[in-house]
Amino acid sequence: MRNLLEDWLAFCKGELDFDKSHFMGLLKSHSSPSDLRAIFGYFPQPDILVRNAEEVLRSGTIAAYLVPVRVASEGELQKLGRAWLQEMARIADRLGDAEIAEICRGASVKFVSEEQLDEVLVKDIPYYWLFEEIADSLREGLIDSSKLVYALLDALYGLAADYYLAWYIASPLYEPKLDFTAYFEFWRAGGRCALIDGVMYISGSHLKK
Repeated sequence: MRNLLEDWLAFCKGELDFDKSHFMGLLKSHSSPSDLRAIFGYFPQPDILVRNAEEVLRSGTIAAYLVPVRVASEGELQKLGRAWLQEMARIADRLGDAEIAEICRGASVKFVSEEQLDEVLVKDIPYYWLFEEIADSLREGLIDSSKLVYALLDALYGLAADYYLAWYIASPLYEPKLDFTAYFEFWRAGGRCALIDGVMYISGSHLKK
């Protein structure tokens, strides 16, 4: 019986065809250094892709998805969350959205419970507005819009069910070069967040009680 890596290599060589969703579990099943070199070997700057993927994988453990293993203090999460908020302002500026950039710059950072955060995340909030703008920009800025690239992006998303982590790993595949390092640092400390008008709520999914 073929495994996902074998299917992936056959897909990359054009020997077999699959829907891109077939590879959602690829990196959860095949994450050794040799596997990663094989997975990324068909793309530009494979060494950077491998390095980014290894960095993310080292920061988590795989359950249903990759989840961060590090336990951060409330103070450190606030610091990392503020750094991500500042980077969101810079990204909004680069994308030409002065309104969201101003929301980011005017927001305070508030630590809340996971329950409070989840209540906000079901609403239509600026955090999602910026996400949609980033997604559109990166979609338009793909250096290659082949089905192979889209299948890789599905595989990267499937690792942690997190588009920002997928974009962090896949940075060589995009123009413009948006920097998601601050998000990665926040995520691997167990951070979650939601930006609303005036405040960014943050919580730690792995914070010790």
